[in-house]
Amino acid sequence: MKTFFKSVAGLILICILGAFIFLFLMWSRVPDMVASHISKTLGVAVGIGDIHLSPSEITIQNLDIENPREFSLTYALSVQDIAIKAPVTRYFHDAIVIEEIYLENVYIGLEFDSPKGTKGNWTAIMKNAENSQKKSSQSSSEKTVLIKRLILTNIAPDLLYRSEGKVRHLPIIPRMELTNISSKGGNFSDQLMNSALGQMIKEIFVQENLKDALDKIFQQIPGGNDIPANLFKGLFGSAEAE
Repeated sequence: MKTFFKSVAGLILICILGAFIFLFLMWSRVPDMVASHISKTLGVAVGIGDIHLSPSEITIQNLDIENPREFSLTYALSVQDIAIKAPVTRYFHDAIVIEEIYLENVYIGLEFDSPKGTKGNWTAIMKNAENSQKKSSQSSSEKTVLIKRLILTNIAPDLLYRSEGKVRHLPIIPRMELTNISSKGGNFSDQLMNSALGQMIKEIFVQENLKDALDKIFQQIPGGNDIPANLFKGLFGSAEAE
């Protein structure tokens, strides 16, 4: 009888250990699976170093979003640390409310054909994001996402005009905060990519509260005063920051 119970206990222990190993292996694949989904959404290569999950927060390390192949800059966006703060249970709701998204050490690469051109890397990327959201909204049209606060720190922008061939390292923006970014239609990740990314890029370069910084940036660019107002037209999704 003792031998029987020992055998049963041994089998249970093996099953438990097997389950832990399986879950560990599955979780180790999560960064690659998330990166693959974002890659399909944006139409470019994406890499993620690691992802951690807690009951109230998702943290992501080393997110790298590459540029479309026809562009020269390697990366469109790199973020060292991302924290998405919201109870995990909220992601199962149709109305998803994110308390805060915090991005630390952000690199943004902007590339255009020329100072007067409107074709750029982010125009192509955000067009793909918007198309992905429209497709996913066919099956989840009622889903909404509200980001109460989107905070970025230590933002390092690079600007390249392909006609000039020289990368310009623009002044670092220490901190930027956006509030109440909302979006409707499409799954959570597609809405997040379209609305949050679009508003982030938009705020860096065109919002009124950064106009002085933008003027200083463009003064360092030959022909900066002649940069057309429609330079960023088509860069953003339909969601607007309030």
